[in-house]
Amino acid sequence: MFRLSAYRPLFRHARHINAARIRLFSEAHARFLDPTITSGPRERELDIAIGGPSIASVIVEPGVASKLVGKQFAEGEKAEVPLLFFHKTKHFAKDDDDACPKLYIDRDLASNVSNGTSSPAILFRFGANSTLAIKGSSNESQARVFAGLLDGIEGSFNRLKDA
Repeated sequence: MFRLSAYRPLFRHARHINAARIRLFSEAHARFLDPTITSGPRERELDIAIGGPSIASVIVEPGVASKLVGKQFAEGEKAEVPLLFFHKTKHFAKDDDDACPKLYIDRDLASNVSNGTSSPAILFRFGANSTLAIKGSSNESQARVFAGLLDGIEGSFNRLKDA
């Protein structure tokens, strides 16, 4: 389950905020299919965080991200892994091979690709969750900023701890 309060504005009555610039995420359900599993269920439902129609990113738990890219991440490890988002079937995967794990969501994401069949995406692994963002979108640059902020916060925390 996600703690989404960090994405909601802390003050509701501030009049100087441009409401169109606030990006709220809501909880949604996704279907994760892992054809590499030989025994047990290959498919499971899971909770994700997803934005509105103009948002081109999804937030998932780190375990799902690790299985999606086929790499186990150490706790706290930061990474950027290329993926694809297929608009027709609304899923993320490493490629269009049937043997790779897939994350199906219930809506299409905003695209900046003219062919409309698939868009390059990036998995950002940092902090407590992982973000899947369409490459070239404002959400990709936002995830990069958050990863950089996290590095700065960790460095400041370590300096304070050592002082």
